Amino acid sequence: MYFHISATDSVNTAKSCNLGTKVCAVSEHLNNRDTLQPLATPLSRLGSFWLRLSIKIQVLLLVVLLLVKNGLDIELRNIQEAYLPGSLLFPDPAGYYSASFGQVLFANAFQLTNTTMWIAAHIALTLIVIGMALWLINRNFSADRSFMLLILAATTSMATVMISIGKYDIFTFAGGLLLILARSNWAVVLGALLLASGNPEQAILASLSLLVLSRSDVFGKYRTRSVIALSVSILAWISVQIWFWSAGLSTGRLALVSEYLGESLSNLLTAPLQEIWSWLGVGWVIVLAALILMKGKERIILAVALIAIPAAATVITADGARVFGAIVLPSFLALGIWLVTTKIQVSRYSKQAVGLFLILLILLPSTLEKPGWYDGQIRGRLMSFTEQIFN
Repeated sequence: MYFHISATDSVNTAKSCNLGTKVCAVSEHLNNRDTLQPLATPLSRLGSFWLRLSIKIQVLLLVVLLLVKNGLDIELRNIQEAYLPGSLLFPDPAGYYSASFGQVLFANAFQLTNTTMWIAAHIALTLIVIGMALWLINRNFSADRSFMLLILAATTSMATVMISIGKYDIFTFAGGLLLILARSNWAVVLGALLLASGNPEQAILASLSLLVLSRSDVFGKYRTRSVIALSVSILAWISVQIWFWSAGLSTGRLALVSEYLGESLSNLLTAPLQEIWSWLGVGWVIVLAALILMKGKERIILAVALIAIPAAATVITADGARVFGAIVLPSFLALGIWLVTTKIQVSRYSKQAVGLFLILLILLPSTLEKPGWYDGQIRGRLMSFTEQIFN
């Protein structure tokens, strides 16, 4: 006997379901497929729209989105009380922040002697570094450019450099970008130097994260880069300790762990979901997708490299997502490249995937500023504005 099964005819489906579980299962599958179809079409159209845009329009839209979500902020107090006075004391170290020798050398090379010059120079540097990232993506990943721009926009470090202009994080950010996105060996070495010059301790952990990731056959090509970065970072850290010791200074970053440990653990325990979400934000979608796609040993390696190592440092230091983002940046970019080139780009559902990720990138909040995106960026600023009017 022949039974006709139609996913659009609920009456026929109901009758057919009475004839056996196999018929029911097929019917439900067809129903689910038709249920998802209305969603797949707009996602595909949105993805196609993004992929058709020129790089100039894509960058403009992403800049506007990041400005709306994260805003811009300047590390004014730290600049005035620590970074600027500390750089003026060079060649003597002034405090733990002197370990970020890239910024110290930069300030002295361009004779940044006041706050205005410092801020202007770091705004220019931030624009140059972001421009370098866009150039590297367009040059080395031209076929995957539209995808890679979204990966870059999803990094925690991209947000943190925007809300901490004037801080040494821009050197760490530049180094992490070069370490992964550059092709030539000399650029990789330069990236390792920049990474270490921004924060030697974070550079060591970032390099270790990448080294662990390279233990996977999928990411084996990054092993040499991770070894170079780890070697340079360790040498930089040792050199900084000798520099501090020779000047009679013992207030390195490691000495600050005990000072901020209680506050960090308190933040994690009182708002665990917010704290953990802030580490990667929408980037969690990338990491979780990769964890699902991988199996066995590869999955464990990925979890250790992109979650365990940066999390271990984050929970004992004061700056939460900023620390996690800096440490995970090279490994996250490497993961993004793998996901784009081997899974998304070649998939028949690539347009839907791009459309969905665009929506998530727009809607999912960033929680880099306590107590979160809404509070820090919208309500807090409205309250400040209204207070100025009525007080």
